[in-house]
Amino acid sequence: MIRRLLAGGLLAVSAAFAQETVEKVLVKGNKYLPEEVIKSLLRTKEGEPFSLEKVREDVRRLFRTGLFKRVEVYKQDQDGDGMPEVVFVVEDLPVIYKIEFEGNRELSDETLKERLGIETELGEVEVEETVQTLTASPAIEERLALLRRMKLGRVLTYDEIESLRKRIEEIYKREGFEGTRVTYRIVPKKGASKLVFVIEEGEKKYVGEIKIKGNRTFSDKKIRSVMQLKPKSLWLLRWKPAFSRELLEEDLESIRRFYESEGFFEAEVTAKVKKRGARHDVEVWVKEGPRYKLEKLEITGNTLYAYSELVGDLLKKNAKKGGYYRKELIEKIKQNIKEKYAEIGFLKVRVKEELKLDRENKKVKVTLRVEEGEPVYAGRIEVKGNYETRDYVIRREMRVQEHELMVKKKIERSRTRIMNLGYYESVDIEPVPRGAKWDLLVKIRERFTGQFSVGLSYNEVTGLAGFIELRKGNFRGTGDIAAISVSYGTQYRNNAISYVRKWFLKKPMDLDLSLFDRRIEYTTYTVTRVGFSTALSKEFGEYWRASIGTSIQRVRYSDISPYAVSYIKLMSGTRDSRKLFFTLRRDTRDWFILPTRGSLLSLKNTLGVGLLGGDEKFYKLQLEGAKYLKDPLFDTGVIFSLRALAGFVQPYGGSIVPIDERFFVGGDFTIRGYKYGYAGPLDPATNEPIGATRMAMVSTELMLPLYKRMIYGALFFDYGLGANSWSDFKPSNLLGGYGVGLRLITPFAPIRVDWAFKTKTVPGDQNRSRLHFVLGTFF
Repeated sequence: MIRRLLAGGLLAVSAAFAQETVEKVLVKGNKYLPEEVIKSLLRTKEGEPFSLEKVREDVRRLFRTGLFKRVEVYKQDQDGDGMPEVVFVVEDLPVIYKIEFEGNRELSDETLKERLGIETELGEVEVEETVQTLTASPAIEERLALLRRMKLGRVLTYDEIESLRKRIEEIYKREGFEGTRVTYRIVPKKGASKLVFVIEEGEKKYVGEIKIKGNRTFSDKKIRSVMQLKPKSLWLLRWKPAFSRELLEEDLESIRRFYESEGFFEAEVTAKVKKRGARHDVEVWVKEGPRYKLEKLEITGNTLYAYSELVGDLLKKNAKKGGYYRKELIEKIKQNIKEKYAEIGFLKVRVKEELKLDRENKKVKVTLRVEEGEPVYAGRIEVKGNYETRDYVIRREMRVQEHELMVKKKIERSRTRIMNLGYYESVDIEPVPRGAKWDLLVKIRERFTGQFSVGLSYNEVTGLAGFIELRKGNFRGTGDIAAISVSYGTQYRNNAISYVRKWFLKKPMDLDLSLFDRRIEYTTYTVTRVGFSTALSKEFGEYWRASIGTSIQRVRYSDISPYAVSYIKLMSGTRDSRKLFFTLRRDTRDWFILPTRGSLLSLKNTLGVGLLGGDEKFYKLQLEGAKYLKDPLFDTGVIFSLRALAGFVQPYGGSIVPIDERFFVGGDFTIRGYKYGYAGPLDPATNEPIGATRMAMVSTELMLPLYKRMIYGALFFDYGLGANSWSDFKPSNLLGGYGVGLRLITPFAPIRVDWAFKTKTVPGDQNRSRLHFVLGTFF
């Protein structure tokens, strides 16, 4: 006797079966999932009383996994002994652990993977081990979570597989391969399957040349720039650029929309294609028609800002260009409206655009309707992704707190502050609407901040140095930094132990402690400094930080060459140094390593004192300013920077200025093109640099992105001088260096390479150009 209990749903049965004992639980119809995996998801067990409620729950569980297209259940008692068998008939879906391609000669696996937006390698696993993990899981949710994390792979329905198949054919079609056929096969494996797409590539059709006809206002180059089809070009290594009818139709629509965005509302665009075998020559015909002028721009619904505040001088600038309608102008005004309202917490603001064409007079009237909405206040702030970092480390950097007005600039500043901690690969702050208040979801991806580093650094002062560093940023998740480093090189030694306590006393203050042993070998002498320093810095305002500190050192000048200048010989021997310093700094840069916007202002005062036996008595002032701008007009990613340095040092109490406290202008970090110190005073007898007591310079740099935010080309010009009197800073005495460079941002350290040319040579440095290489820091 067989009684059907479920057939894609549940049917009522008699309660007479309630006390029956299940003899067997059988699974039929499964192609991909092992029977033991399916049975592990069931509550109906052999040897236990039969329960219709359990069966209902089992069906729900199976469907909830997403692994099954169909589930039916029936009960049979062939022996008539009152111990039935419960049979689950399923149609399971393939669990794909890997996707492969066969027959793709023209398009690589990587290209197809990227275009499809999938991972072809989900990772082969020991299926039996995973099954044991599944079976041991105490709850269905945990089992499902394991599947979702692709321990066995990813579940794909047949509709999803068919969609992928069609998308592959579409990819080939858009690449010019007409007639490409794609089939697939599923290769089962215990617990998971492999999906193989078999591709029969068609013949490639390609573009020969593209001619533009009828265009009077815009150049051929401009029109081609909005097209996806590209002409054949030997110079650009485009041997056979793809041709497809679909791309051509999309290009014609793109050209029409481009003309419409420039005020040509009646423009018509057509094309003719000439075939020569696989080659297709394209002629695009443009009938421009009249160009509409912007008659009037109205803004309605704005109660918080005046018209002039929302529009600014954009309309006046447009009038100077002929007063024509431009979509770019309207979008800028709309964006300006949204940003203005976001500054005061109105994040719900919407701007709707309406156009009214006067075809007789060839004019257009634009109305922007502003729906202001209500100000948005912050609800809960939730931090996700901080597996090591404690919540308070993130929260104390937030400029928006719970129940405060949610201002866009404060959100952006919060992200910058968290990112500049240096502990995270990415930071995203997402407002989540929750009625009157919006929550803030802070999603971070932590970097591995515990580092044991072995590597090299180089610049012309320290030479080539190898280093070993044990550094723990975000120490114990508190944001503190602990480090031990040992560096040795051809001209350099630096051993140090340091600890930075962030938010000392739970206030925006940092306490910095450091022990060090440093040695630098210059051409004619060697200086060794052993001691410790401590500093306390406090943040005030949003961008300002002030710090005070002290340093106690023992300094030794040794290995002084007979050819050394007399000033250096006066420094021979060992002396004690006691320094006090004060720094005031304003920093709005968006990223310390390679800023794209913002500015830096810094003032540093250093006082060598005779307290506690100090031998060095001097006063030193250093000023630095820098401004960074990213191309705001064309969004090319080009970065312009302007940097200025100035300083002076003066002895007192009958002392002399220590040689390594003087300014050595010229070299990697000041005026490029010159050797270290050669853009300053030189010893008349040896032409060796002796350092300056005054310095001033300015540096401009233009950086062009070559690859993402990792490789940049650079053009630069440095101009200034080191001297012993301000009266020496005459235009005829100033020195300059200019040239080209390369910037590389690597996971290990930034790299800078510059080829610089001098504006004039100096004694002891007669080469017209010089190569500068810096590994480890830029400025």
